[in-house]
Parts: sequence; structure tokens; C-alpha cells
Amino acid sequence: MTEIEALYYGRHRMTFRIGTYLALIRMMGIAHLVTALYGHAQLVSQTQARLARTRQTLRDLICHGFDSDAGRAAMQRLRDVHRNVPADASDYRYVLATFFLEPLRWNAAHARVTLEAHETALLLAFWQRVGREMGMTDLPESLPQWQQLQRDYEGRCMARTPEGERLARMCLRDVVKLTVPWGTRWAFRQGMLATMEPRVHKVLGLREANRWVAVLVGSPTSR
Repeated sequence: MTEIEALYYGRHRMTFRIGTYLALIRMMGIAHLVTALYGHAQLVSQTQARLARTRQTLRDLICHGFDSDAGRAAMQRLRDVHRNVPADASDYRYVLATFFLEPLRWNAAHARVTLEAHETALLLAFWQRVGREMGMTDLPESLPQWQQLQRDYEGRCMARTPEGERLARMCLRDVVKLTVPWGTRWAFRQGMLATMEPRVHKVLGLREANRWVAVLVGSPTSR
């Protein structure tokens, strides 16, 4: 097992499962990207299939590495999928950042076992490599710089839209079907709602989490 695989599928498994799912939902709050992509039939009608493909691509990179056949194929799929996406360099940097900043946020606020400094550095290096392999430039070097990039971008681009609200609901409905056993999906969804950053929750117009679940996880809305 590689170091990054141990990070994602070892003792921090819950951090990266919930954090990555919340990252996908968080991106539905970026108004111009959501409205530009909303007309794509697959984005709306095949939400679960697209989420499954995204999960498998990331899993191939994490489990096999960039230099393996599976890793090279995964990177090529990422390049192919994004080749005609109407997004600019700042959009790509934001999406990249959110895939690791959201798990880090969740870990710091809710996890029983927090990431150590060397684990955070490993995570940052992995996603910087993803960015470079995608041809991105001007990537921040430090975690505070990435966090500032996310704050600045969301300050400019995060806004409530009907399209974003609908896609967030669909993503919340479908994302748990990827790995969560049927009998626990309701509780998992409620946990996601309860631990979502409040301003993101508001922008996406999502319902409040179950009160008792919110209390159990220490949601800000339960205090």
C-alpha cells in the first residue's frame, strides 16, 4: 500500500470519504460553472454514473500511482473529460484545491483522529502533482496560500442558483450510493448535512440536518 493510499483508505478513511463527497457538493455553489454545465444532459440525468467515474479515476491514481499504467490512463481520462469544459485556469485551480481542502476542513472540525503535519504535506504534494499533470500553472506552494485562493475565488464566484440547488440535492442523494451500505445511507446523508460548512449549506439551499444527528456530530447549527 502506497503512502497516499494508506492516507485515503487507512485510519483517515472517514475523513476522505465524507470530505471528498462534500467537496463535490461544495462545487455546486460556483454559479457560473454550474449554469454553464447545466445544459449538459449527462450532468443532470446521469449524476451517479459521473460521480462513480470520478471516484474510480481518483482511486486509480491513489492506489496505483501516477507512473503506473492505471495511473497514466486515469490522468488521460481527466485530460479528455476536461478538454472542452468552459472553464479558465482559476476555475481549475479552485476545483483542484477543493478536493483536498474540504477533507482537511472536515478532519480539523470533526474527526476523532486529526491528520499529522507530514500527512497534510503528503496530501498537498499529491494534488499538486495532479495539477501539474493536468497542465496547470501558478499553483500555490503552501496550504495557507491554497486556503486563501479558495476564499478569494468563492468570494467572487459562489452564489445561489436554482441549478446549483438542484444539482446539490441530486449529488447528496446519489453520492452515498457509491460506497455507503443501503441501511446507513440516511444517517450518512444527515452527517454530511450536519458537517457541511454553514455558508455553503445556505448557498445550496439544502434542508437542515436531523436535529439529533446535528447534536451528535457537533454541528454549528445545533449550538
